[in-house]
Amino acid sequence: MTYNDIVTALKEAGVAVYHPGARAGVCTEPYAVVQDSGTYQYAASRRLGYTLVLVHCYVPLGNYPALALLAGRVKDALRPLLPDLRPTGNEGLHEINDTFRAHESTVEYLIQKKLF
Repeated sequence: MTYNDIVTALKEAGVAVYHPGARAGVCTEPYAVVQDSGTYQYAASRRLGYTLVLVHCYVPLGNYPALALLAGRVKDALRPLLPDLRPTGNEGLHEINDTFRAHESTVEYLIQKKLF
């Protein structure tokens, strides 16, 4: 399971998806940004760990109901990648992003992996 597999699954599901820093300016349509949030070691094992992946969801300011719809589309698009990509159950608060003039939320996933 790679970062590109996640991006591809979202694109195939019709979600507008970008890499961090690839989209700038005011949000005019719903889109997602996939972020690699680092690789961590499990406390009980030196050989096993996981990579956290955050999918940031953005919708134009004033279209708050669309945020839940976009998050649902993201989860549906990534469901076929189970068990390699697992949802953690953590979903970010719905916030207003003044820079992009957008409603924002996140959905968190993890990819279990051997560290060495």
